[in-house]
Amino acid sequence: MPRPSLCIAGAGLAGACAALYLSDAYDVHLIEANEAASGASGAAAGLVNPLMGRRAKLTWRASEAWAALEETVARARAKRTFDSRGVLRPTTEPKQVRFFKQAASEHPAWCDWWTAEKLSARYPSVQAHGGALWLPKGGAVDVPAFVRALLVRARTQGATYTPHTRLTGWTAHDDHVAVHTESGGAATTHRYDYLMCCIGQGYAALPALEPLDLHGIKGQTLTVQCTGDAPSGLPPISGRGYVVPDGDRWVLGSSYEHDFDDLRPSEQATQRILQKTRSMLPALQGATVHNIAVGVRVKHEPTNLPLVGPLQHQRTWVFLALGSKGLLTAPLIARRLPQWLKESHRVPAEVRVPRTLLPDSWSPTPTR
Repeated sequence: MPRPSLCIAGAGLAGACAALYLSDAYDVHLIEANEAASGASGAAAGLVNPLMGRRAKLTWRASEAWAALEETVARARAKRTFDSRGVLRPTTEPKQVRFFKQAASEHPAWCDWWTAEKLSARYPSVQAHGGALWLPKGGAVDVPAFVRALLVRARTQGATYTPHTRLTGWTAHDDHVAVHTESGGAATTHRYDYLMCCIGQGYAALPALEPLDLHGIKGQTLTVQCTGDAPSGLPPISGRGYVVPDGDRWVLGSSYEHDFDDLRPSEQATQRILQKTRSMLPALQGATVHNIAVGVRVKHEPTNLPLVGPLQHQRTWVFLALGSKGLLTAPLIARRLPQWLKESHRVPAEVRVPRTLLPDSWSPTPTR
């Protein structure tokens, strides 16, 4: 019996994770408007930080998310892409000490509070305002390499991948979805059983996604190399900006531009990133900038969580708006997609497409 066909539009982190898990049960065809991981996934430093923000709030379903990331890395045979040494969060201002101490008290399985003396003894090159939060479960992922590994593994399971093919729209029918694409100036339409839209920053070009309350945030990262004797053995650092080791170089980030006209790098953003990260790691003073990357993180404004589920029709799904938490949400959601496609009522309410945009036939309880 032939497997159902499914088109995944978008070969970033969401689309690649979806392809890995869905290609077990579906004939997956993955399309991408450019190259794999060419959007926000290509510009990300890949920080895996379960306690984000200045108050160090634990991310959504953190335990499940961490397990899903480890499972996905293993399934993709991508362990070399994952630096799981932990994350160091130096305080950036005196009043943050209270927030971090509270986080350590509330989540002892996830983090420890380090005094200024302990931080100095362990990592003397790192500057803080009174101490740091240490997260043993954390780290960083080389996102482009991870995406490539996911696609390789999905292809061994039967998935196909076509770059430079842009999704322009779709027409849903009771028994199939007509997926409209454009490649090299030529428009084509192909028939699939399902469509999974994971296009990230391309959302603005699709009117069908306009009601989802999505918002793009332009982010810039720098790859730099220190001059002189750079500190070695440092884990990824997240404080005022972030610093992620990458061999003998460092990835620094990030800018957050809510209003932007283009995706060109900005010298102003570059200087702001350097200033922020040097305040944590003075050894970056005089570092040489080797590369500047820019991407657009997409977030769902009301929830700041991803969106997943059927949009207007049971055969047309979305999986997008990963924001800055993608490495702790994309694997978690993707490994549930094979079940959720069959039983869409099981999609958690926190990340489900708004009720007004669900199919008329959708029910929050199983139909009998």
